[in-house]
Amino acid sequence: MKRVVCEPCFALAAQYGFSFIGGHPMAGKQYSGIKYATADLFKGASMILVPRESEDLFRVSRLSELMHEVGFATVTVSRAEEHDRMIAFTSQLAHVVANAYVKSPTARGLHHFAGGSYRDLTRVAWLNETMWTELFLENADLLGTELDSLVKALSEYRDALQAGDAERLKTLLREGREKKEELDAEWKK
Repeated sequence: MKRVVCEPCFALAAQYGFSFIGGHPMAGKQYSGIKYATADLFKGASMILVPRESEDLFRVSRLSELMHEVGFATVTVSRAEEHDRMIAFTSQLAHVVANAYVKSPTARGLHHFAGGSYRDLTRVAWLNETMWTELFLENADLLGTELDSLVKALSEYRDALQAGDAERLKTLLREGREKKEELDAEWKK
């Protein structure tokens, strides 16, 4: 995570007189290793740059231009804490959820019942557990917060189901749909 990586690298850069800007390409696959590499992996993807607070803006701008030249569609500049908070939600939580979801006893023998929603939700359950363990532990505080939020939300759905409360369930589902519509509209801007 960027808090763990960038802070010591910023200190080394200052000590030895070079510039360090952290980066995180938001592109990848559920498989690891060189045999899964593709020439177009970064095409259309997002890149997150994490410079030190006092970084020369020309360097950040030039690196951003370079990232566009190699195929990234968007380049976002972020602080390490913000990066780690966002990644806890957008990536790490998704990996935990997918990994936990496939552990259901119902997952066995479902091949003919599984459609796109199952495949979409579980794609990232296929992961490198050594790498992801390290990443999760480096960001445990922020990932834990996201897990708490998800558990609370899931409990609301479970409680509505157990109570047979159609109105509450309908409200929860509407709120989720509306939130997704709102988020999609933001992305189109």
